[in-house]
Amino acid sequence: MAKKILILLTLSLVVFASVAYGARIKKKEAEAQLEACNARKAAADEGIGNLEPQISALQGEISELDAKIAELTATRDSLAALPRYWGRYTVKSGDYLYKIAADPFVYHDGSKWPLIYEANNDLIMNPNLIYPGWVLFIPGVNEWKVVWGDCLWKIANSIAVYGNASRWPEIYEANRDVIEDPHWIYPGEVFVIPR
Repeated sequence: MAKKILILLTLSLVVFASVAYGARIKKKEAEAQLEACNARKAAADEGIGNLEPQISALQGEISELDAKIAELTATRDSLAALPRYWGRYTVKSGDYLYKIAADPFVYHDGSKWPLIYEANNDLIMNPNLIYPGWVLFIPGVNEWKVVWGDCLWKIANSIAVYGNASRWPEIYEANRDVIEDPHWIYPGEVFVIPR
């Protein structure tokens, strides 16, 4: 029986020694893995530290781009409010803004000269001084008040409308509720100009 106990004790020691040896090996492997993880963490922390200035610079660029987007959006919105059609008029000797606006092929209304001035304020510094040869933009109108002598082709040919007499049917079609016969229009009638 003592032999059996001795064999059991020896076996127990062998098993304990191998378990302890295996535990030591696993502990060393775990320590090596922990050391490798700590090295990767240190490298990642260093990489993050190196990226911080780049992130700050990119955030500054994003802020600048957001400001530029806001500026361009405001410009787009202000341009959308302008007339969609622009005619051109070449200034002749003796012209002045009131006279141009009063021309039957422009607005036939001299009081609309500020429209021309505003549309060309990059060129015209003084509304009383314009020079022959200048090409002025004429903002389009969205409606037209008929005066004596007007006809649909003459209105369509106006620089502020289409600058093309053959487009008179567009005005007729858009104003059938006002115009009974395209050959007969009357002073004082107001027509919508389709764009």
